[in-house]
Amino acid sequence: MTFYDEFKGKALQAYKEMVAKMVEKAMNEFKASRDQIVVRPLRPTDLGGTDISTTAPYWQFGFSGGDAAWSTISASGAVIADNRFVGISGVFHNEAVTDASQVKITRSGSVARYWDTLPIRTFKHKTGFADDPVTIDQNMSLTIQAYSRTASTTNEFGFIGATVEKRGLLINP
Repeated sequence: MTFYDEFKGKALQAYKEMVAKMVEKAMNEFKASRDQIVVRPLRPTDLGGTDISTTAPYWQFGFSGGDAAWSTISASGAVIADNRFVGISGVFHNEAVTDASQVKITRSGSVARYWDTLPIRTFKHKTGFADDPVTIDQNMSLTIQAYSRTASTTNEFGFIGATVEKRGLLINP
C-alpha cells in the first residue's frame, strides 16, 4: 500500500476500480440498471460520523489523542445504510500538525485496512490517495480508529471516497 499526493496514476486507477466494483455490486444486489444507480462523494454520515465542520469547506472526524493509543473516530460498530455501498480511497489531515499516524478500518469485525498515514503530514495538501481503497457493503458494520502517538489536542482528519446508492435516496433525479 502506498499513498500518493496527487490523484492520478495508480491512485486514480484504484479509485476507478473501486467505484466500478461498487456499481456492479449495487446493480446486482438492487436488481437495478446503471441509470438507477448514483455515485456521489463520501460524506461523514456514510461512515457513522456526525462531526461536520461548519467553519471550513471540508468535513472531518475529530478525536482527542491518547498516549500511544487507538481512538475510535467513527461510530463504533456503525452499520452502512441499506441500499448503499461505501468506498474509502484516501485520507486528509485538516491541521498543519496532527499526531494521528495510523488508521485502522474494521468491517464486520475484521481489520480490512491498516494504513500508516504519517507520510501524509509531509504532503503539500496534507492529502493522501491510496492505491488500495477499501469498500464496505450495505448493512455491514464499520469501525474506524486512529492511532495517536502522544496525548495531544484534538486531531482532525477525514476520508476521501465515494458512495454508491439507489437514485433518490440522497440525490434525486
